[in-house]
Amino acid sequence: MTSNCYIIHNSSSRNCIIVDPGTENCKIIIDYMDKNAIFPEYIILTHEHTDHTWGCNTLLDKYNSKIVCSRFCRDALPKEGRAYFQFYYDDSNYEYAVKKVDILIEDINCVLKWNEYDIYFIPTPGHSDGSVCFSIDDNLFTGDTLMQYKPFIPKKKGSSEKLQDSIESILNKYPLTTVVYPGHGDSFLLSKYNKIYL
Repeated sequence: MTSNCYIIHNSSSRNCIIVDPGTENCKIIIDYMDKNAIFPEYIILTHEHTDHTWGCNTLLDKYNSKIVCSRFCRDALPKEGRAYFQFYYDDSNYEYAVKKVDILIEDINCVLKWNEYDIYFIPTPGHSDGSVCFSIDDNLFTGDTLMQYKPFIPKKKGSSEKLQDSIESILNKYPLTTVVYPGHGDSFLLSKYNKIYL
């Protein structure tokens, strides 16, 4: 899948976080785990779409990590696995569903403790109802909510009004020096976001 997957870790710990594993076999991710002798404690999903979740089951089978997402995301996951392949690959027989979700951001008041870090989640509906962004220090992971080019808004379940509100809340909440890691495309400083897309 042509989406971004991130691995978050530092040298003081052997565990890590995987964000949006969108490729089914996860070979690059697993090779990276092996090479660096690290273990994915959490898998964070920024939203429910297949190009951000397709690798979850492969990683669960190997590592039994804990999956973290929003309640909307969890509830939509079973439907997404079938619809995506029907729409993009014209394959009505292929389907998948993420095996489990362990932690809902609503149940932890949108804060996840990980090693010495606090990870702060912010619901950002618009691209999908289950979309969230999250920050660690001065780093913001935005999934498909905030990118350097015009965002895609699915016709059936997306909302341009909700997305605009979500983007405005991000721009008002985070300093312009924040580094944004989007679901597609290159990372950028929040100060470089092109407001023409609002």
